[in-house]
Amino acid sequence: MKNIIHNMQLYFSFFEASLKEVLIYRLDCIAGMISQIVTQLVSIIFVWITYQNTDNLAGWTFKQSLLLYGIMLTSIGLVDLCFDSLYDIGPKYIREGTFDKILLRPVHPLISIIGESKAFTAFGYLGLGLFITISMLAKLAIPITFVLILKIIFFSIIGAAIIGAIITIFSISSFWTYKSNEIIWTFFRMYTFTQYPIEIYNGFIKFLITCILPFAFVAYYPTMNYLGIDKYMTWLSPIIAIILWIIAVNVWNWALKKYRSTGN
Repeated sequence: MKNIIHNMQLYFSFFEASLKEVLIYRLDCIAGMISQIVTQLVSIIFVWITYQNTDNLAGWTFKQSLLLYGIMLTSIGLVDLCFDSLYDIGPKYIREGTFDKILLRPVHPLISIIGESKAFTAFGYLGLGLFITISMLAKLAIPITFVLILKIIFFSIIGAAIIGAIITIFSISSFWTYKSNEIIWTFFRMYTFTQYPIEIYNGFIKFLITCILPFAFVAYYPTMNYLGIDKYMTWLSPIIAIILWIIAVNVWNWALKKYRSTGN
């Protein structure tokens, strides 16, 4: 436990340093946030168009689907904020030889890499996600209590941890292909399945995003909980996050042993 706390302290130290570095270019950061917000607004328009042809999707109304979308977007913002540098392991750290320098640090290399995330434009996702979530809770007449706010914060962080663990697992491909970004992106984008109620998918897709790549626990089950439809499944999320991170760290350590310097 002491080692975990120490690693978390190191991570936040790296994170703070990266934040200060990015904020030097404030205009660039603001432009990035605006572009992300515009991108998501286009996706929301697509959801709205879908509901122009139907009253509900598998029993979910437009407002309920938007709440689901907002919950997912909040977690995605946290993922981009905290784990964006994993995309660079192959093309930046390993291919350019920077990874060898990281190995000389008295800290686990995974902590160093994650701590160097600089996608602070993710605040655009995070802000829009929270805005949509709060707006839809109000429109659905769901009382916004202190307990509910704590639950939203807690499960948004847990959701980000689940996606972060999945990204970490697939980032090990960098040690062989040097192109982690394409492989990570392929599996990461599966989260889009859970921007809609999973009832609209067939059995295979449901099994995939619930049991194999458990994106359903990022937003779908928390949203069911907030709507009062399902009170229990979402509480499996922390357990799933812990299990995934145990797998991620062990798989990453195994892959690290296979690492061979590029010779740069």
